Amino acid sequence: MQNESRPPFRRGGSFGGRRDFGGRGEGAYPRSDAPSGSETDYKALVEFIAQSAADSPGEVEVRAVERGRGTTALKVKMAEADLGRLIGKSGRNIEALRTLIRVASLRERKRVFVDLVTGR
Repeated sequence: MQNESRPPFRRGGSFGGRRDFGGRGEGAYPRSDAPSGSETDYKALVEFIAQSAADSPGEVEVRAVERGRGTTALKVKMAEADLGRLIGKSGRNIEALRTLIRVASLRERKRVFVDLVTGR
């Protein structure tokens, strides 16, 4: 007896009978969660990553400072105890974050930098 929830097995055709893999130049599945040509919110992304690394996420502040000519500096301020986690061993975490933001911003023909604010 066949399981009623699954369609019967069909022979032939590629991909299990699915002949149209995307069809109209689209991907196999729509990307409704992807940005639709609008500007990426780098400040929110950096804030999310910094809060994820912090023990006290309420103390994380990210300010965007326009430097002119399409250049923005994101100033990250957080508790001294949490800075080590964001920086990582030999600076690997902060360099990865800076690279991610720089590459993503260059795709939009902008320059975005991540700076850590230390001290009071």
